[in-house]
Amino acid sequence: MHPYDNPLKIPKVEKAVTLWTHPDGLVLGSIYLHMGDAERSRAEDPWAVMNDHDDFLVVRRQEPEELRFYNKASLIRVEYAEDELYVAESGKDLPCRVHMMDGSVIEGAMRKSLPPERSRLYDYMNTDNPRFLKLHVDGASVCLVNKSYVGYIMTREPALA
Repeated sequence: MHPYDNPLKIPKVEKAVTLWTHPDGLVLGSIYLHMGDAERSRAEDPWAVMNDHDDFLVVRRQEPEELRFYNKASLIRVEYAEDELYVAESGKDLPCRVHMMDGSVIEGAMRKSLPPERSRLYDYMNTDNPRFLKLHVDGASVCLVNKSYVGYIMTREPALA
């Protein structure tokens, strides 16, 4: 039976992620994203899932293999590889250094298409009031950072090619 043939089942796809949680630390697993359909040309984005109105996130852990429901407020950051299609659609790079409350530092770039008069890093951090900021760290690697665990963010010069 095809996933769309059962009207009671919402078709989803698993996305491998690395979670940093409080107080557990590192958690390897997968989250579930809505599949593309006639209304949506591709699967849902993890950033959208992390910033939706639901307070809990369904995670299928690898070790031990089990299903858990994590409170999003306890998630410090979520890391995953992003499809190249999403990377190509991004806006202007806003290079930054995120200093987390636990002392860790994450370097990367936030990307968003903003009007020129609101295209500063500060504007991005305060736009749409998302719970998680999206930071592009290496090529197609993404780190979603929970704003509640951010100590401060600094701008930085873009890396020279």
